[in-house]
Amino acid sequence: MANIYDYPGSLRRMGDDRELFQEMVGLLRSDAPRWLSVVSAAQREGDSGRLERAAHTLKGLASNFGATRAVAAAAEVEVLARSQQTAGLPAAMSELEESLDELLKALASPRETPPRETSASR
Repeated sequence: MANIYDYPGSLRRMGDDRELFQEMVGLLRSDAPRWLSVVSAAQREGDSGRLERAAHTLKGLASNFGATRAVAAAAEVEVLARSQQTAGLPAAMSELEESLDELLKALASPRETPPRETSASR
């Protein structure tokens, strides 16, 4: 099974700052539901520009964590919105919601500190 997110890569992107990592998790927890609401409203209202921007924002939030499934799902919604392809939107939006839910649940689980590399393991 593939990782839901890339903890070591995320931590590297955040300057190996675990406190910043936790702050970013909090930001994702607070912002993702709001942006998903924007995605739903924009789709319902036929506002492809707003839908594209909201999906792009979600893609950026998920990319901070190397969450490939969520990033791909947001990118799919973004592309469909840009090209105004409404037929594929329900399935793409469902995948986006599921993948973000999966990511949020994975980030809610306490993460053990990754083992430090020792001279013996090099």
